[in-house]
Amino acid sequence: MKKTLFMLMAVSISLSTQAKTVTDTLTALQHTLPYRADGTQNFPNFTYQKADDLPLTHLREKYHLDSVAGNGSDVERVIRLLAWFHKQVPHNDVGPLPELNAENIIDTYRAKHYAQGCYGLAIATNEIMLSMGYSSRVVICFSNKYPEPQGGHVINTVFIPSLNKWVYIDPQENAYLKDEKGNLLSIAEVRERLVKRQPIILNPTANYHDIPTKKEEYLDKFMGEHLYRMICPLNSEYNSQTRDGRKIEYVELLPYGSVEPPFTFIETQQSAKQKIVCYHTSNADLFWKKP
Repeated sequence: MKKTLFMLMAVSISLSTQAKTVTDTLTALQHTLPYRADGTQNFPNFTYQKADDLPLTHLREKYHLDSVAGNGSDVERVIRLLAWFHKQVPHNDVGPLPELNAENIIDTYRAKHYAQGCYGLAIATNEIMLSMGYSSRVVICFSNKYPEPQGGHVINTVFIPSLNKWVYIDPQENAYLKDEKGNLLSIAEVRERLVKRQPIILNPTANYHDIPTKKEEYLDKFMGEHLYRMICPLNSEYNSQTRDGRKIEYVELLPYGSVEPPFTFIETQQSAKQKIVCYHTSNADLFWKKP
């Protein structure tokens, strides 16, 4: 297996440094072939842990997440949860913790001021959303650079029942995105709008270490490059990304015609302690299937 998938644990990008090194922004994204809707599903269905399962119940109660979310619509509650966690653990380009779950990530920062890369932040955000009953995923984003990616970024997608759609959120930046009419955008919609140069509105509260995030730098120079390849863990559940010997499965969405890795190929790595499997698809409808 190529090493790209096994660099996931080390993905940790700071916008402040990445903006200085990006040379290829939207070019690769705008010249890719479209996805194909005729491909059959060659991977198991995505799963989402229920909020009443013990570890998620413990997480919700320990950090009083019901109070954090407050009253109001599901959109308002998700935005409050995103903003709360953004303030709990800042971003820093450090190695991930051996035990990658929300409780350990939050408590380690409180005790030792050990921050997290974007991968750890997205894992914790995912578990917080699951604990509140929202289907959620970690989404690992890479450019077309292969097999060694030029950086990368990790965000989240949360399914909003009242909107009947996935929406884009980024805990590193406390970011979410809207169209010109004020509608929240999904990751797929953000990607399409970047390709077509359509308006995208970044929330004014988006920030990196309390410095307001610049839309052009964040979207055109950064996410515009890294929405070429997207990878999600197959099973969205508490502590699912801790490398503790269990089999971990991923699904990667690639543009049709991508040379490497072949989108029909199933990558597997088996070691004495871990087995990792990555399926590939060029069918965006299957990849973004509603829960």
